[in-house]
Amino acid sequence: MIFLDAARIKQLDERTIGFIAAGEVVERPAQVVKECVENSLDAGATIISVEIQRGGFDKIIIRDNGGGIVAEDLPKSLDRHATSKLQNESDLGTINTLGFRGEALASIGMVSHLIIASRPKESEGVSISMVDGVRGVVEPCGIPAGTVIEVRHLFRNQPARLAFQRRPASEASKIVDVLVQHALANSQTGFKLVSDERTLLDTPSANDLSERMYDLLGSQANKMLELKSPASDEDAPGEERWSGWISPPEVTRGKGDDVHVLINGRPIAAQPFLSAIRRGYKTRLMVGRHPVAVLHLTLPPNEVDVNVHPTKREVRLRHSWRVLERIERAIAFTLETVPTEPDAGGHIEGLQSLSHNRLNSQTNSSANDESLSTTTPIVVLPDADKEVPEHLSHIRPIGSLSTPQLDSKAEESSQPSWAKAATSQLSLSGEISQKEKSIPKPRPISRTQHSQQLLTNEEKAPISAPLSSGERNLHRHSENDVGQRPTSEPQLSGRMNELPEMEPLSQFADSYILAQAGDELLLIDQHALHERVRYERLRHGEKSWKSQERITPIPLKLNPIQSSRLHGQKDRLSEVGFAFIENDSKGWMCTAAPAIVPKNKVVEFIHDLLQDLEDDEGPLETLERRMDHIAFLQSCRGAVKANEPLSLAEMRRLLEDMRHIPNPWACVHGRPTALRIPVDQLDHHFGRHG
Repeated sequence: MIFLDAARIKQLDERTIGFIAAGEVVERPAQVVKECVENSLDAGATIISVEIQRGGFDKIIIRDNGGGIVAEDLPKSLDRHATSKLQNESDLGTINTLGFRGEALASIGMVSHLIIASRPKESEGVSISMVDGVRGVVEPCGIPAGTVIEVRHLFRNQPARLAFQRRPASEASKIVDVLVQHALANSQTGFKLVSDERTLLDTPSANDLSERMYDLLGSQANKMLELKSPASDEDAPGEERWSGWISPPEVTRGKGDDVHVLINGRPIAAQPFLSAIRRGYKTRLMVGRHPVAVLHLTLPPNEVDVNVHPTKREVRLRHSWRVLERIERAIAFTLETVPTEPDAGGHIEGLQSLSHNRLNSQTNSSANDESLSTTTPIVVLPDADKEVPEHLSHIRPIGSLSTPQLDSKAEESSQPSWAKAATSQLSLSGEISQKEKSIPKPRPISRTQHSQQLLTNEEKAPISAPLSSGERNLHRHSENDVGQRPTSEPQLSGRMNELPEMEPLSQFADSYILAQAGDELLLIDQHALHERVRYERLRHGEKSWKSQERITPIPLKLNPIQSSRLHGQKDRLSEVGFAFIENDSKGWMCTAAPAIVPKNKVVEFIHDLLQDLEDDEGPLETLERRMDHIAFLQSCRGAVKANEPLSLAEMRRLLEDMRHIPNPWACVHGRPTALRIPVDQLDHHFGRHG
């Protein structure tokens, strides 16, 4: 009987309900800042400042210059589910504001000492307080137009929750991350963060996203690529559109923390989009590396459901597969015209970066250093023992921002003293005479005088480690396969990049090809280059994916759901090389499949394809992944290895194929294929200028 009484359903009191709601909405100090900043942005604020003490546990103050709250509505702001952003249930389908639930301030007031002060323009200021769930009365106060929210002693009345919170330094870093996310989404708004009387972030309003990215991401923003979609996407179904910026393949991070995704101006968790983003980069990224990206998705409000999570960090898209396909295509299209930046000079002592574009961009940016030093927002790193967000790790302390000047004096001072003396001419008075402007002279193209010769003339014993331990793991698929000679494969056709005609000079350590390309010397990793060439040939070659009839039909043994999908999508599968027959006694059987799919993998492959067909209009992701995977494995297996001699004809074929692939500067694992050394840099190094 006692058990039955304990199990009876009871209506909870309002205070208990308030603490339960606070547990969902107020997870940590950073969540308090997020909710209040979103309210400020919804109020039209153009300046938002945040002040915190001890990671927000002791004090959080958010000030804005938004529209404010009228005196009559101020008590309602502390009621749960009271909001100015919704009128009825139909509005839930077209939410255009960051906040809408109307429970943040009430929940914050349950677990802290909360004070809200507000003054609309041409009105008097008023304030109200709420201490551990107990509401005060409205009182007059003097403040500028806008709203000030002060939160003190967060979680002091709930020691159990406070014990599970992270260190103050971790919370400060998380608050920085929250403000950076909203700053990227709202470039017209200025943001400032002060932690324990130290300014961690101060970014003024910006005219566009590119300016804001420089404020928050630093000089790497200059290398970002504006996202462009293929023209065919304009005719594709759906109104969703992607815009923003992505990093070139050589600018990467160890984690995906610098991928920022915004949907209709709302920052959301990027995790669901990371796979599609990586697929867009295809083989352009090193294994384990992640790009930097700021991506905006705009779509009709009725196609995104933001009312699926109390903190609004997760959303549900009506056509998620279509959105993911668009971003994948846009990234691939944007990168098509941008080759992976080749290593120029690398870590070889005495050789500097030799990319002409990079030198020019640094020279141009140096001219703006003086103006940048006065307009760049101040960002001070926390102490060394505190955690710092990865996206701020590049920022130096105040006063250290500078860009190297690449003018003629700096270039001259970098010359060795003997080179200066050797290239200077004295006049009769003993002064250095004015140098005559040098006239560019055409450089000869070197050609080998022998049919075959190793540069070092050393023994055939390997002198270059073929692969590092990490690379050996990447190339585990190719250990037991015989490599294909470059001259035994079909030659690529159709010029797809801007490389000039190249002349092979020799082979070094049976691993690297020395070649002249115009006025540059290329040192090429033969294995990495052959991998890339083979991948492009296999991935885009139609012959490998042609349908091949099977001598004996392959029984599939499908369940009723799979059988129904196959019956409805048989024509669609026939477009990618499959053919099926249905037998009354044996069920479905496969009579033809793409030639490149092994017989023992056909059934598994078809089962995966049928999963993709769960959505009638969804993409055949399995087919794309399989095409990428098979091309990846075959390119590894058949490529020439390091410590493998090549004839001049084979080197010449590799160099010619290199001109016909869209990305000649990286292998399928993202490793560089070549090192570029311009002849002018060699002349400078050896003192031949003048």
